[in-house]
Amino acid sequence: MNEQNLIPKDKFDLDAAKRLSLATPEQVSVVATSLLEWIADMNWPVALELIHILPQFYKELLPSIEQILANPKNDIIWRYWIISRLLTQFPKESLLTLFPIIQGYANHIPHSEEEEDLKNVSLDFLAWYNNG
Repeated sequence: MNEQNLIPKDKFDLDAAKRLSLATPEQVSVVATSLLEWIADMNWPVALELIHILPQFYKELLPSIEQILANPKNDIIWRYWIISRLLTQFPKESLLTLFPIIQGYANHIPHSEEEEDLKNVSLDFLAWYNNG
């Protein structure tokens, strides 16, 4: 299978989610960042499907997730969805490298409503992480 076929063509491309469920970890690692872009808006039908399949590829996704979260130029809401909907499905022990970044969000003084949302979801994530 061509890795590019794993990437949705539009927000209604539910067949891409089906193809992703059959992909190998190696195929996913090639297109990890592109796949993660599709959960930037959880109102998209394809995002709701992908969010259930992506966690099985957590090892392949973590390097891209770390880059996304570490880059302050990336969309705040995209980072919000990654923390709130995706990372909480990963094994906790796999998240250690992300902990300092998320802790930074939790300690950040927000200057907008979106930054406030990111701070709050980071605090929620840290509470989840530390309670089990």
